[in-house]
Amino acid sequence: MAKGIQMIGTSSSANVLGWTLVLLGAASIAMPTHAMAQGDAQAAEPAATPGESLEPGALSLNDGRFVFGVPVVRTKEGARIHYEHGIITVPSSMIRDMLPSKSEVEYVPANDKEKELIAKGMVNFQGKWLTKDAAARRMEKLQKELTERIDKQQERKAWGAHISVETKDFKFEHNLPDELFDNLKELMEVYHKTFLKYWGKRPQGKVKPTINFYADHGDFSQISGASGGIVGWYHPVSKQLHVFWDRTDPDFTIDVLFHEANHMLVDMIDGPFRYPHWIEEPMAEYYGASKWDAEKKAMEIGRVQAGRFAEILYEMQDDKWMKLEDLIGSSSYRSYTWGWSFVYFLMQTPKYEKKWKKLWLDLAHKRGIKRSYEGPFKTVETETIKEMLLKYLGHEVLETLEREWYDFLKNVKIDEVDGLEQAGRKLRTMGKHKEAKDMLSQAVEKGAQSPFTYAAYAQLLTKPGERKRAFEMIDKAIQLDPLEAEFYYVKGKMTEATGNEKDMLEAVRLYLLAHDIDPLPWKYVEAAEFAK
Repeated sequence: MAKGIQMIGTSSSANVLGWTLVLLGAASIAMPTHAMAQGDAQAAEPAATPGESLEPGALSLNDGRFVFGVPVVRTKEGARIHYEHGIITVPSSMIRDMLPSKSEVEYVPANDKEKELIAKGMVNFQGKWLTKDAAARRMEKLQKELTERIDKQQERKAWGAHISVETKDFKFEHNLPDELFDNLKELMEVYHKTFLKYWGKRPQGKVKPTINFYADHGDFSQISGASGGIVGWYHPVSKQLHVFWDRTDPDFTIDVLFHEANHMLVDMIDGPFRYPHWIEEPMAEYYGASKWDAEKKAMEIGRVQAGRFAEILYEMQDDKWMKLEDLIGSSSYRSYTWGWSFVYFLMQTPKYEKKWKKLWLDLAHKRGIKRSYEGPFKTVETETIKEMLLKYLGHEVLETLEREWYDFLKNVKIDEVDGLEQAGRKLRTMGKHKEAKDMLSQAVEKGAQSPFTYAAYAQLLTKPGERKRAFEMIDKAIQLDPLEAEFYYVKGKMTEATGNEKDMLEAVRLYLLAHDIDPLPWKYVEAAEFAK
């Protein structure tokens, strides 16, 4: 049976990935941030006065993003970018350098050397001093490259034009931008090596698994056959892994990828063996909480799964602890949450880690273990696992192990702001809006830094009397990252909800502004057409 996480995903921050992903605007290139800078940027103003003509400029941001080919005006506070459907203000704290269309404030040289360079007609572009002609040629070259990338990605809009890539260990099918795919491919190769090294096993069989990366949820649902709230799944018979890229929530996408790829990697080393649900899914959740460091090309394993723990925490506070006896053999939803916490407890407790590792491997590989068949796969019955669990971990009864597990959980914390942000956003993706709202409210009160947190919170403020607060939150998200197209789309949805004719026109403008910033997601134009 195919495996999938029963979740629905949206917002998060891209900084954990450090992608060189290009999110190409009609005349812009935007790359996800390493850190979101706070500034005084406000929600986009209406477009420039009709008839006003400005030459194209360029902007380079501290986080690695670029804007090309649209008018850029230098201001005392930073810069204004004149898109067709709105003017976006970018604070100086986010800007590395710029080539303005026209300068209202002249560039102030930092020292005598810069004064001499400026006197010679030089300009600072991308951290280098160039002649104006050289800078213009550089801009022209980059613009040509961007146009080619846009055209290439537009050709891949339909899955029928997807790309096939084969490596030593995997086959890949995708319709993503090349830069994004290259990073995901590298992530999978590192994950593969890290997993095999820790468990000390080599893949069985000669069939390479196929990893399918889809550009959006629509492609994923239609092509992979995923149903309901499944956002990623692995099929052990066909050896096919299916995941879509949610560009508004890279963290969640990577969680799903780490989770589902764990099913694939386990299948590669175990062959025709399947762990019971209460072991298999929690182990996948344990790996799903991993963090990918793109610069170091390394995984950080063993992190708290903040979203899962947030759910457990509410049950702990209501004294609804899951009994270990009930967890063993369970296939309920709680086996994801409480099962993750049990695996996390064993993997993070020094006296149990090696014992649990041996038990996990022996269940699949040791001779003499009584196994039964579940369809075409072998497995181990609940009573056998219970006996082995007590024997391997050194307990006579489950209750003593259960007490240690509970005591461990009482000391796990997600009080940190980033933990609250992660938990709140994840709870929202799972449809647990009441709990998500509480977590995100706490995160905001504690000074949340991610703009995606404010955007997620804004979308939960739907009760009468919360509209003003909701717009304050989405405007805060835009202030923190005025060049994130999705925020204008979200604000458009919120604006359109009134049904007022004036608001409908503003919603259309916001959708088209989102498209100005990032023309790749076609939902922006579709939303504008529908609103009209």
